[in-house]
Amino acid sequence: MKNEMTLAFDSISENEAFARVAVSAFITQLNPTLEEVADIRTAVSEAVTNAIIHGYGEAAGKIFLDLTADPADKTLIVSVTDTGMGIPDVKKAMEPLYTTD
Repeated sequence: MKNEMTLAFDSISENEAFARVAVSAFITQLNPTLEEVADIRTAVSEAVTNAIIHGYGEAAGKIFLDLTADPADKTLIVSVTDTGMGIPDVKKAMEPLYTTD
């Protein structure tokens, strides 16, 4: 049986740690290895941080974390979304050493 969870939180850096902890707790139902937990936490941390920095910058907004776990086949789907402004020039952002600072 699939299990789903959705979290909405403010786009502030303190909530990046909250997202990592929430994902860690949610995935225990899949009985992951410690390495898998660390990898998932890192991916979620990077995605949330990018949403905060590139989606909103100094403005306030919401970030949405959607999780779906299926213990029957040990799958996890993670989605981090925002409705912020994004990166104005995505092609330029793909260049090495690009920064918005």
